[in-house]
Amino acid sequence: MNMGQTRSYNGGDANFIIFSSQSINIIRDKHDEFMAFTPHFTAETLAELNTLFETASNIPSDNTYIDIQAKATENVNTELAASGKFFQRCKFDIEMAFPNDKKVWNQFGFNDYDTARRNGKLMYLFLTDFNMIANKYKAELSAKGWTEETFSAILAHRDKLKGFMDEQSDCILKRNRATEERTIALNALYEKLAIYFKAARIMYEEDEDLLKWFKFPAATPKATKEEEEGTEVNEEVVNETEE
Repeated sequence: MNMGQTRSYNGGDANFIIFSSQSINIIRDKHDEFMAFTPHFTAETLAELNTLFETASNIPSDNTYIDIQAKATENVNTELAASGKFFQRCKFDIEMAFPNDKKVWNQFGFNDYDTARRNGKLMYLFLTDFNMIANKYKAELSAKGWTEETFSAILAHRDKLKGFMDEQSDCILKRNRATEERTIALNALYEKLAIYFKAARIMYEEDEDLLKWFKFPAATPKATKEEEEGTEVNEEVVNETEE
């Protein structure tokens, strides 16, 4: 969760939304009694309460973005592996074109590949450099059977990898924004409900069964991080593949 916003409520977002829904249903049914209790409560305050609830309820959950991000990460890793396989095939032709010339081989990234293959950003830079060197030695590689399609495949792999990485980054950004927006919306809902709850404790002080719907959930000291945030913990994914 983006730590820019602190929850006013206890427990996860989903639990608070469900609890709020049940309490708001009771408030709707008894709103005439609230308006009779004090002129603070009006049709407008009820409408505002409903709007706050609808706003908070319609912001996608973190789990939605976690699933999207997982697929984007899978795509990154799949293309990372495909780029590595493509380079391994290219190595054979390079070695044939420049037999035993390790200085030229290293220009093609032979000495950098092992690090690059483990990370999407590094592979993006690796393929950019590989494209430049391949074109530098275009005549020699063409003599070994490389076609225009072979040369263009270098940047095709690079750009496909970047597209998947952009999707991954965009999802992380959207998830953080949604978490922030949801927390702001639920905090506003909490503040509005708190006024109703304060009145209800006076209005229904003799009715314990009813009053339980006008008490916010208490903090749970043993709650795990997942329970507090209402989502699974999402570890940062390291883009790694093996040869």
